[in-house]
Amino acid sequence: MIYYQCVFKFKLRLSSVKINRLYADLGLLATAVVWGATFPVIKIALNYISPFAFNSIRFFLASLLFIPFLKREGWKEGIKIGFCTFLGYSFQTVGMKFTTATNAGFITSLYVVLAPILAYLLYRARLRLLDVLCLIIALIGFYLLSGYEGFRFGDILIFLCAIGFGMEIAMISYHSKNVNPTILAFWQILAVAIFSTPLALITTDKLTFNFDVIYALVVTVFLATFVAKMFQNWFQRYVSVTEASLILSLEGVFAHVFAVFMLGETLSVVQYFGALLITVAVILTSLR
Repeated sequence: MIYYQCVFKFKLRLSSVKINRLYADLGLLATAVVWGATFPVIKIALNYISPFAFNSIRFFLASLLFIPFLKREGWKEGIKIGFCTFLGYSFQTVGMKFTTATNAGFITSLYVVLAPILAYLLYRARLRLLDVLCLIIALIGFYLLSGYEGFRFGDILIFLCAIGFGMEIAMISYHSKNVNPTILAFWQILAVAIFSTPLALITTDKLTFNFDVIYALVVTVFLATFVAKMFQNWFQRYVSVTEASLILSLEGVFAHVFAVFMLGETLSVVQYFGALLITVAVILTSLR
């Protein structure tokens, strides 16, 4: 009860404060940093807990944090979007067992490039020539980052994850015009937990709650899911779409930085060039 009262007061206070643009940029930058940090943190945790078990626990706990914002509206849309979110996180979490955290971070960011293409296929949304060119650049970058030295199985799974997240973004853009984004987020998160649970019951072969697993759950449940989503929802209102997209596109860069310090990962010159192409494609796609 105390938690819900605090969240409600925080929401009222935040909504009544005029946010300086610099603070909004810093809030979005913090979101990108947290999202980037989750890649090596989750990869370490997967040594002790199975992917679907981790996702089930993560998203059930995260959904509880969104209860203060719960309303009945939007559940149909949220569940539909949540299935795409479920596909994204499933492919991502399983894929991280078979590739590096760095590759996972950069390849996941391809969802930004894929989203306009998928929005066109799903809803006939306007598609620019630049979107197609960015997709080509990003796929070349993907090949250099992964395929040039032989595609990892995990990289293919992470690419499928990017498709799932791209569909999620396309659907959110379509449905958020009529449904509160925070309410959509709750139903999405709950849907991921529900869809993950049966697979967790079937596939779980590791379930150890040590420091690494608990730390990963704290980071992903509270910071990467709840706080980051609140930051994104609130601070994005005070900057342009282009500015927000540019800042959030740094997720892959931060994933590599954390992977270097936490896991000692490195890239070859060719792989760095591939990562650069992906980042450029993401940034150009964001310039709408």
